[in-house]
Amino acid sequence: MLSNEIEFPLVGIGVGNLQHELIAEVISSSLQPDMDIRLIDTAHASSNEGIIANAILNADTELRRGRKTNFKKSDPLPPIHIVTKVWYTHLGYERTKISVKETLKELGAVNIRQVYVHMLLHWPRCNDDIEWMNCAQEEENLPQSVKNAGPPPHLNKDTAWEDSWRALEEVYEEHSSKRNRKSKRLEPIIASIGVSNFEIDDMRTLKKIARVQPQLYQGDVWKAFYDPLLLRHIRDNNIFFQAYGVMNRIMGGREHAPRAFSVLEDIAREIASTLHASGEYADKPLVVTEATVLLAYCINYGIGIFPRASAADHRRENSPEAIAAVRPHITAERFNRLQLAIPAIMKGEDVNVLLSFMNNLPGPIQIHWIHQETGEEVLVKDLLQPGEVDVIETHPGHRFVAYDTEREVRREVEVDVGYGARKHFRVEL
Repeated sequence: MLSNEIEFPLVGIGVGNLQHELIAEVISSSLQPDMDIRLIDTAHASSNEGIIANAILNADTELRRGRKTNFKKSDPLPPIHIVTKVWYTHLGYERTKISVKETLKELGAVNIRQVYVHMLLHWPRCNDDIEWMNCAQEEENLPQSVKNAGPPPHLNKDTAWEDSWRALEEVYEEHSSKRNRKSKRLEPIIASIGVSNFEIDDMRTLKKIARVQPQLYQGDVWKAFYDPLLLRHIRDNNIFFQAYGVMNRIMGGREHAPRAFSVLEDIAREIASTLHASGEYADKPLVVTEATVLLAYCINYGIGIFPRASAADHRRENSPEAIAAVRPHITAERFNRLQLAIPAIMKGEDVNVLLSFMNNLPGPIQIHWIHQETGEEVLVKDLLQPGEVDVIETHPGHRFVAYDTEREVRREVEVDVGYGARKHFRVEL
């Protein structure tokens, strides 16, 4: 639930950069009861809001006719949530009003179920230092009506977005009465406002100037793990974080961090085995993959997700049903393993097992690694004093032995945990 008490789906699909000809099929299959997607992410700059609306309308019409499912015609269709964004060429009060008006008009084609629109500022400014941004040329390509509506935002980069926020606040407040009343006429309602790709300084400025605080933040998944100041600000101010780039950033990291990625693979196998043994899903297919585990972890970590998936099998493994089945099995131990593995995958830095030795003997000890083939004992830690702890990075299956200095005490340990895990070993009498 967002800070304004609007119920908000944790899982959705992203179609912002999807080829237009694929959108109808993706949305149609995603809205079927066995998938139950209720959140779609896009952007005004993608020029597909009308395509999305028509795809929803056609899918809903089929549901009402009962051609594809056993859906009862009398059952009300649940609301659909659409996150969309104002492009940086439309920053500034009047230009933002134009963008919002165009979006609501496009989404107005949906008349069978309620559409809740979550309107974000896509970027705080155009930045020519970003390779694919071309501020002057994009301004030149705008319709004359947009140019006439307000000054070029790329010439007023520091405050243009502030005027846009004032426009979003006004539209949000205009829709407040619609959110609280039932109407026979279904039209898009702006349910929340927020920002995307804002850095911490702009977020702090926004907090100071806003009459209505943002309810939603959308950013690269990297920020969720490697921008602690931003994440703390977002959470401290009760703003919900939605992450994009989850699949590309993490699922694409198998080659650079294979051991870290194997943590996802191992946990997927463990959970799949548990679910299949339970018999709960005997009558319906449930595929648990590394992607399913990753998305379930993200939800448990407190961030929303909307993976883009044009392939039907990927949409099924990314579905709310699959993720909901996996989430209860992300135990504290598995969560901790993922907490180490996922950031490592993102940075391309692989993980090992952490083996900690605690010396509970009255005198110092030495620690040796046992060669797996020859049995040779190789010294890895000399003179660990009583009460001290030493942590060694190692691998599953490796064996170590600890001796006191007189070689009267010998304690051996085998690493029986997987990558990304930690094992504790006390050397004692």
